Amino acid sequence: MFASFRTYRVNSDQRDEVIRRVDESWLEELRKQPGALSYLVIATGPEELVSVTACRDEKTLETVIERSAEWVGGHLLDIDVTLVDQRHGQVVSHLG
Repeated sequence: MFASFRTYRVNSDQRDEVIRRVDESWLEELRKQPGALSYLVIATGPEELVSVTACRDEKTLETVIERSAEWVGGHLLDIDVTLVDQRHGQVVSHLG
């Protein structure tokens, strides 16, 4: 299993709108991706969101990361969202 952590900066007054769009659009896209196992968005601060994506293999994760960037570029153009940090790697221990 492989996972990606992406940290985004977003204006606090737009955070709920970003989450709504993710729930209504991106999750449906991700459900169609074979090998995608889980996806979380964590509000780590008033102006910060962290997404966590887990996939069965590294190739699937790379595909999901590319599609995620395309989705953000196509669905959040009118919102000030900045990718601050991105990390990914092999999951070496997990519960579940």
